Amino acid sequence: MDQWNNVELTSITKKSYTLNHDYDGAQRLTKANESSNATSTNGNGNANGSGNKPSDSSQVLQPGSDIKPKLQLEQVEPLVRRLYGITISELKELKAYDDRNYLIQEDCNVKNPLIVSHSPHGYVLKILNALDSKKEEFVDAQNQLLLYLAKQNVVCPRPIANARGKYYSVEQINGNNHVVRLLEFIPGQMFHEVPTTKNLLYQSGEYLAKLDRALKKFTHKAYDTHKTLWMLQSVPQLRDFLYVLEDHQRKALCEEVIETFESKVLSVLPTLELQIIHGDYNEQNIVVNALAQVAGGDAHRVTGVIDFGDTSRSPLIFELGIAMTYMMLQAKDLVSGGIFLAGYTSIQSISTDEKNYLKYCVAARLAQSLIMGAYTHTLHPGNDYVLVTQAQGWLLLEQLWRENLDTVDELWQTTAHQYLTQSTK
Repeated sequence: MDQWNNVELTSITKKSYTLNHDYDGAQRLTKANESSNATSTNGNGNANGSGNKPSDSSQVLQPGSDIKPKLQLEQVEPLVRRLYGITISELKELKAYDDRNYLIQEDCNVKNPLIVSHSPHGYVLKILNALDSKKEEFVDAQNQLLLYLAKQNVVCPRPIANARGKYYSVEQINGNNHVVRLLEFIPGQMFHEVPTTKNLLYQSGEYLAKLDRALKKFTHKAYDTHKTLWMLQSVPQLRDFLYVLEDHQRKALCEEVIETFESKVLSVLPTLELQIIHGDYNEQNIVVNALAQVAGGDAHRVTGVIDFGDTSRSPLIFELGIAMTYMMLQAKDLVSGGIFLAGYTSIQSISTDEKNYLKYCVAARLAQSLIMGAYTHTLHPGNDYVLVTQAQGWLLLEQLWRENLDTVDELWQTTAHQYLTQSTK
């Protein structure tokens, strides 16, 4: 199976770019072919959904706008040779939503003085979409964060300097400016490609806690102002997209989740511990490798993490809630969250008060993913892949919110304790 784990992107089921607009849902429904008439009103993505309209409309993603880089495969090699001195022996375009990403193997027979330490597993060339390419300060922040983590012995994609000694450049490609970066390839399989065992869930929790510890002292001024719709602080803005949910019961459920998250969690935001978080620790961003053949299958261990496009300065409890959401979706049960929680808290302590917010964070992330998945499908109705996780997501949200909300804290704690005290893991 082809590996795409070095693609530092969200999966095709979600988008990590900033959606800084309130969208007129009624107009979208009645005038599907007139998206240019949609109204943009909100520019800051702040927690209460209010704010001033951005002065530069080019920074706002317009519904249906085509921001993906437009270039042919034959344009890649001269670009890579000019910027990085690489002569390509193998080239393959990788799956991405609105960027272009290419797996590159260099011709080792051709001397390249520009790259001192060559990656034995190849590289990923990333050409950012036209919107994200305008956020150069945040691109720099991601690069600096990756370099910092490499020094902390966290396995993640390391950026490669170009001929000018910079970790990115802005190139004009077919009339548009695009940020171009080169990252090392991280070998291995992705979490979702191997059996979801209890041990792997526990390990994933441990690894995220170590990552968060490594990130604790990292700072960059870009994170002081960086906002996206995928931060949990932006959950109230989901109201602008609820029109895409045709099922009235599901819409009501999401409205209830948003309101409760706003009142119980966002209301105490100033009291929560803040730091830079990964923000998208999911089954497609966790790198694993096989340890050895064991009875019943392969034993795997978590060896790395990719996709830092959703990093933000946020409450640490949001990191845990987001990650638990995806682990439970992958395991297809609510109980598994306790095992992941056990792994995380074995390294990183979480106060009792903040643990009480976990269930609301999980519900908010589920609503976020389900609403925005449905919204993305309205933009690309022929792409059913964006709805792949919808069925399981709705089941999990119903199970959490309607059946277990009052008891789920105890459920996770009991599961964690049972796993930690069992003889074999």
